[in-house]
Amino acid sequence: MPKIGTLDFTGISGHKYTFNVYPKNREHKEKEAVYVITHRTVKADASVDHNVIYIGETDNVKNAMENHPKKDCFEGETANCICVYWEDHVNTRNKIVEDLKALYHPPCNDF
Repeated sequence: MPKIGTLDFTGISGHKYTFNVYPKNREHKEKEAVYVITHRTVKADASVDHNVIYIGETDNVKNAMENHPKKDCFEGETANCICVYWEDHVNTRNKIVEDLKALYHPPCNDF
């Protein structure tokens, strides 16, 4: 499935990260990324809201989604999108995750 669009998430640092937005149930790439699991709602005026459910990082998005330990939490929160920020370096991914989690406090990240 093609991407739905892009979405900016801003961390507590004020830095803005632009993510690609995909349906959660699509075939995922075997690639390194920071990812945000959301519930996407299209409103009557055609605008879109995303409720942040989980923020994580991985060296393989496909494996992370197939075997995620928070899969039940995602279902309970009616997750329907994955927003992906492609990043090769693990240290950078970890910094981005912490920056975003500090602002959004996603429920499936055990806040």
